[in-house]
Amino acid sequence: MNTCYVVAMHWSGCSLFKKRNSLKICMLLLQSFAAIVLVNVCCTSQKWMLNRMGLGPAHDDENQTLFLNRYSKYCEEFLLPKAENVRAMKIANDSQSRLCPCIPDTLVGNMNITLDLPPPQVGDLELQHYELLPGGHWFPRFCTARHRVAVIVPFRDREIHLRYFLNVIHSFLQRQLLQYTIFVVEQTKPRVFNKASLMNAGFLEAQSFADHDCYVFHDVDMLPESDLNFYTCSSVPRHMGSHLDKWNYILPYDELFGGVTAFSKSHFVRVNGFSNQYYGWGGEDDDMYYRVKAQKLAFTRFPSTVARYTMIKHDHDRDNPMNHRRLKLLYHKNRESIYTSDGLNSIRYKVRRYEARPLYSWMELELPPHPSEIDGEFWAGGTSSAGHSNSKNLFSICVFLLFLVAGFLAG
Repeated sequence: MNTCYVVAMHWSGCSLFKKRNSLKICMLLLQSFAAIVLVNVCCTSQKWMLNRMGLGPAHDDENQTLFLNRYSKYCEEFLLPKAENVRAMKIANDSQSRLCPCIPDTLVGNMNITLDLPPPQVGDLELQHYELLPGGHWFPRFCTARHRVAVIVPFRDREIHLRYFLNVIHSFLQRQLLQYTIFVVEQTKPRVFNKASLMNAGFLEAQSFADHDCYVFHDVDMLPESDLNFYTCSSVPRHMGSHLDKWNYILPYDELFGGVTAFSKSHFVRVNGFSNQYYGWGGEDDDMYYRVKAQKLAFTRFPSTVARYTMIKHDHDRDNPMNHRRLKLLYHKNRESIYTSDGLNSIRYKVRRYEARPLYSWMELELPPHPSEIDGEFWAGGTSSAGHSNSKNLFSICVFLLFLVAGFLAG
């Protein structure tokens, strides 16, 4: 919105309210305007600081070249396929005895992700990707892939999003010359969505298919914008979905650890996977951040020029309501001890159906009931009403501080 327009709106509003002797409402509008100015100043300052630190647009090409050099060195030394995988490839085809390059010449860099047109139909995607093996599996034919990757997608009622995702991800991973399988894990029961439990179950089920080197946990509504964002694991857990178009490709807060993440098997087991207690929207990603920190593990992010994603806009799902218990769960005083008992070692689910579909491996899961559907406490942390109360209190404090600062600047 044009700043002059905002000023005019607030000025005219104040004039109107003064005529009605509503000085308090006038001051509220002035404070809101001061808050808008404060946000603009903060954004401008952040951009200035990024440029000063060599992270602005003028330095993108330089940083990207430096990143690729470092990644290539790491890849050559550490991203080596398991010996049994190499032997199997050699037996299958002598031309696969050489390792795939770390930075293949098939990469295109930044991709033009557009959502202006509807995604292709599933049948068209299947014809387009005739090279896939059943279950959405692929490996390069003329070299041995350095990494075997499982992409785990928690899913429910997002068929259009899934088509957008599949339209991008297969070509994307094939240009990186990875051996991969797409796993779509769909929840049937209970009604309230539990993304974290689906990812835990997907991890356990994917192990029965192959000995993967890397597990990528991927929201279905996030589309990678650059194939230099390699879908491989690092020596520490990696937050891949760090820079989104909806946030103008700026990391909103340091503890963000959601959207797309990558774990080796050992690291995911070490943090005991995701919590199973986060029914509804919000909290499970931040909980994973604290699990990683509790295990004294570092984590990494690729540069903002590479780790970019387009997020598909959508209406809020009524079966995925805001989780009002998330703050109670996140900041429970005994949370570190809870990490050892809530996660991979406590996940309960039933695989109702499995299908090796042409584009992906699909499994339909049933999870334990939502806390509101059973009697008693579902988790030792407390009830949903307490979490809701904490959430409202925190929101009230934030609003109070915002207007306090805005009033100070206006004064």
